Amino acid sequence: MIKKYVTILSLGIFISTSAFADSIPDIMRQMEADTVKILKGFLRDKNQLVIEGARDIKNHPDISKDIFKYVKKERRTPAFKKFVLEFDKLVRKEAGLIEEYIKEGNKGKASEHFAKLLDRCNGCHAVFRGW
Repeated sequence: MIKKYVTILSLGIFISTSAFADSIPDIMRQMEADTVKILKGFLRDKNQLVIEGARDIKNHPDISKDIFKYVKKERRTPAFKKFVLEFDKLVRKEAGLIEEYIKEGNKGKASEHFAKLLDRCNGCHAVFRGW
């Protein structure tokens, strides 16, 4: 009986936390964690960490619907939204290439695309925050 209640309680906690998992701050925190996972994979020579982090970044939830909630009003333009969506595509592309090259055993190329991914992330944040 207790096992049943623990299972139900655990399911309820999972559902309540996952309901908020797709907010922009949550998505960005997860992408940060996945980026660190990729870095750890390279530093520790653990391909599976690189693959997991890259796959998660490549498949992160859509940010296009909610991005304007987090940007200053003066930046809420169609051009800005287009820019963010383009950077999002580039980040996904780089993550996919990282995964692909690691699976092929080409860590040098995977590392090059990791540097590009970081550049894409930084570039988007620079524009988003107006650096």
